[in-house]
Amino acid sequence: MGGGKNEHRWRVAGAALALAASFCVTPAVAQHLRPPTAAESSMLKHYSDTVHKVLDQFGSDNWEESVDYDVTDDVTVHDALNIPLDIDEMMERSYTIRNGSKLYEQEIEPFAKKLENIHDPAEMAKLAAQLKLNRMTVEVHFNRVDVGIDPPPPGNQDLHIPGAALAYRVSNYKFDKGTSVILLFGDWKSAAWKAADGAYKYKFKHAPHQPAIENIEIHFDGSPERIDELLRTVKWEKINDALSNP
Repeated sequence: MGGGKNEHRWRVAGAALALAASFCVTPAVAQHLRPPTAAESSMLKHYSDTVHKVLDQFGSDNWEESVDYDVTDDVTVHDALNIPLDIDEMMERSYTIRNGSKLYEQEIEPFAKKLENIHDPAEMAKLAAQLKLNRMTVEVHFNRVDVGIDPPPPGNQDLHIPGAALAYRVSNYKFDKGTSVILLFGDWKSAAWKAADGAYKYKFKHAPHQPAIENIEIHFDGSPERIDELLRTVKWEKINDALSNP
C-alpha cells in the first residue's frame, strides 16, 4: 500500500496484474510475501474495524453501496519496501444513486423522461451532459510512501477538513466530470514536498517492517454534491484512531 506519484497508473492496471499474479508469482516477488504475525493481524483488525465504522456511514437511503475490495483475513504482508507494515490489499467501495429513492426521483427520473422523447443524438448528448454524476467511489490506503497532489500546493489550498492533516481537491481521476478529493491522516505536516515529483514524501518514524500504521490516505472520486456532504458531516477525527502511536 506504499504507492507513489503515479499510483493512478498502477490502479488502472491493477486488475490485469492481479490476474497475472494468480497464475504466476516469481521467486523474487514471492520471497517478500508472507502471512502477518499475530501483532500485525491484531493491528490490521483494529485498522479495519476503525475505518469500517467511518465508511459504513457513506451508504444511505439515497446511495446504494458496493464493497469492491477490503482487507481480508487472508491478507499478505509485503516486505519489499523499507517502510513499516505494508500489505497487498486496500479498501474500496462504490456508490450509486439508489433506484426509486427520493434523490433518484429528483435528479435522475426527470432526465430519463426527457430522453424518452428525444431522438436526435446531439440533443441526447447535450441533455446527458447536464445530468449530475450519480456515482462515487472511495479508496483507503495506509503507510503511503508519497502522495501526488495535482494541481500542487500552495496554489491548491488545503481544504482544512477537521481530523485530516491535509486535504486537497485534485484533478479528476476516475470520471470525466465530478470531483476528486484526497484526505491525508498522520504526520503529513512534516512530510517533504517534492516539486519535481508533484508529491509529498512521508517521513516514517517506525523502523521498516515494524507492525505500525503511520498514515492513511482516503481518495474520493465522483459526485461533488455527495463528496462535499460527506466532508461536512462525517467525524473524520475517528480515522486517527486507526493510527499507531509515534
